[in-house]
Amino acid sequence: SASSNWVYGSIRGLEANKGTDAGDSWEGNPIMTYNEEATNNFLNTKWREVYEAVSRCNSAIAVIYQALKENNISQAKADLFLKQARTLRGWYHFEAWRMWEMVPYVDENTDPVTVTNIEDIRSKIIADLTEGTTLPDNMGAVGKFNGTVAKVILAIAIMQMNNDYAGALPLL
Repeated sequence: SASSNWVYGSIRGLEANKGTDAGDSWEGNPIMTYNEEATNNFLNTKWREVYEAVSRCNSAIAVIYQALKENNISQAKADLFLKQARTLRGWYHFEAWRMWEMVPYVDENTDPVTVTNIEDIRSKIIADLTEGTTLPDNMGAVGKFNGTVAKVILAIAIMQMNNDYAGALPLL
């Protein structure tokens, strides 16, 4: 399923309404009324979406390092791909942070058995998002993160996570 914040932003923020009635048992109703429980399937779906995406970014990073080790890719191309993968990983961690705040940070070196959510991961998110700010503004393909998009996302993260509007301004 696509990562969407319609339920968590628009529905919860009361700018949209599904048009539900009391008898249809839609799982979004508790979110809309700030009464959701941990068993709500929307929350489980969101968690799976963001951490599956983080896993895919980490897999891409591992493949890039392997290709570099085997001389199957140039350093310049590897750097370009690594910046994109880390920026995407930062974006998905940011999505998780906005939902739950105390979430685990998972990178390509994280042991999945011992991962915890006891540390503040904002600086790691900022570091990942910063990687993309040196990407070219034109990536030559539609849909790829580029330098402009990375700067805007980093600015949003800085404002939302750290209330640092002055720090975000130069990025915008």
